[in-house]
Amino acid sequence: MTTPTQPVPDFLDNAACDPEVTWTTGNVAEAFPGVFTTLGFSYVHRPMEFAFRRTFQRLGVYPAGRVSLPTRIEDQFWTVFSGRGAGNIDQFRRIAGLTPGTSATAVEKQLFGYVRPTTVDRNSYRRYPVIALKAPWTLGTLPKRHDAMFAQLRAWRLARLRVVPGLDEDGCLALLADARARFESMMTEHMIVAFASSGLAERLTATVAGAELPGLAAKLLSGVGSDENEVAHDLWALAHDELALGEFLDRHGYHGPNEGQLSGVSWREDPAPVLARLADYRAIPADSPRAPRRRGAEQERVRRAAATELTARISPLRRRPVGVLTNLTARFLALREQGKAGYLLTFDVARAAARRLGEHLVARGVIAEPNDVFHLHYDDLRGHPTGDQREVVAERRARYQERQQLRLPKAWAGVPEVSKVAGDATRDAVAGLVVTGVAASGGVAEGRARVVRDPANTELDDGDILVCETTDPGWVSLFLVAGGVVTDFGGLLSHGPIVARELGIPCVCGTEDGSNRIRDGQRIRVDGDRGTVEVLS
Repeated sequence: MTTPTQPVPDFLDNAACDPEVTWTTGNVAEAFPGVFTTLGFSYVHRPMEFAFRRTFQRLGVYPAGRVSLPTRIEDQFWTVFSGRGAGNIDQFRRIAGLTPGTSATAVEKQLFGYVRPTTVDRNSYRRYPVIALKAPWTLGTLPKRHDAMFAQLRAWRLARLRVVPGLDEDGCLALLADARARFESMMTEHMIVAFASSGLAERLTATVAGAELPGLAAKLLSGVGSDENEVAHDLWALAHDELALGEFLDRHGYHGPNEGQLSGVSWREDPAPVLARLADYRAIPADSPRAPRRRGAEQERVRRAAATELTARISPLRRRPVGVLTNLTARFLALREQGKAGYLLTFDVARAAARRLGEHLVARGVIAEPNDVFHLHYDDLRGHPTGDQREVVAERRARYQERQQLRLPKAWAGVPEVSKVAGDATRDAVAGLVVTGVAASGGVAEGRARVVRDPANTELDDGDILVCETTDPGWVSLFLVAGGVVTDFGGLLSHGPIVARELGIPCVCGTEDGSNRIRDGQRIRVDGDRGTVEVLS
């Protein structure tokens, strides 16, 4: 009797974990949606973990000695289960307990969209003196530093992409290492922004609640002038022949479907998703309220009016500090989106270098196709792999494709119970069904639900309601057409809600399973003030 061969354990599965440790797909799934390849995770895991730890070290929360990579996943800030990213809630709760102005409750609300009944805040003041010395300088110098780093990355990307076609193997590996180091630096700044903006938004939301002005918080978080606004405007300008395709791709070509994964194909490599949308934008005249520049200006006006309303409601002594809080929150929210664009710039160079390296490995007979490079480990690539790796690649590719059909729960303890993709609804949801989520961008919209899995292969008519699991910057080409947005994942400061507020369209996020319950084509009503989605027919 022959014993069947057992597959080699895969580090993308993490089949063992302390059952007391809590995880969430939370914001990690938004930054890195979809399934990691072997190269993708081995390339970003270490710099991401170091970025988390350097963030807290620079803010004074961690001593310098804590900046290292733990061997146990239970001690890491993030990892993967079945190839999908997950954040360690317990680690973030510990950080919250050491940090002024936040708590375990606040962290759970940011990452989950809700707070578990069992959550207990245990704040410690022992790091406060160090934080008081380090955090003000780090945060005070951050905006200028962040802007400068982003500008440098833009110029670096264009310069590096020009030389990629002529690189040999060593040149490709050197560029991959360079892009990785820049990714870590950008992510460190981005993490500082993310934590600062979350804390500011939380304080602003509490101030609004104290003033008894429901719905005002979302207005105060709109019109901040994010990088997404420039993408939307340049898409419109491209459609109206005010901008050449080459210039558009130089500015924004690092975006694209599955852009949060190293193996994704950017608009620079395939502009078809952009070109497919141009007819929609061409139908929007310059003087239309739906033109991106006018939308941005209107949302800025909405934010100023909301700030005036809040100021009028509070005592004169509090008006100046609340005004400072409002402006700081807007500034850091814009930086938050800029930071996402920043690390995507490094990804675009890294994927170009990886594909060029794949061509060399094909020529040496190591792999069969250039894209197979994404199924090799980064450390193995640095060692100049030899011999035929096609069997290993085929096995990993098969696992990668299997994982595409799996989903993780929103939160769990220990090892998650992985489920098969539910798929799109095959029957209409009953009229009157109400799906609830987070009220993320105000307003009410009715329209046809378009359940979207791949933004590159979607026909969205003007006014359709975009219904999906989550969004990233590669989805912005759909937002200009959509009448509203509904997402399964995310909170108030997730990508979809931020862009929806910038464009002035209603958004309900964090519905958990809205994209599986609402059938494509059904008429729905999105209420971004109440956080509800009602099926009309």
